[in-house]
Amino acid sequence: MTDSPDHDLDESTNQKLRNWSRDTMKLLDNMASNPESFGLNRSKQQVMALGSFRTHLMLGLQALKASQS
Repeated sequence: MTDSPDHDLDESTNQKLRNWSRDTMKLLDNMASNPESFGLNRSKQQVMALGSFRTHLMLGLQALKASQS
């Protein structure tokens, strides 16, 4: 994500989007660095759901980046 603000949005919204992006990237990094912890004591369906969740977070980051270019 770029740090250049979207001029169509107010500063509060831009700040919330920057915070969301930062927090989402931290979560994705945590999921990537500790993949075994996300599978412990979970059913196959739960693990698949977490994989889908991860994919949707990544797509959200890509969409945000595309909206700012």
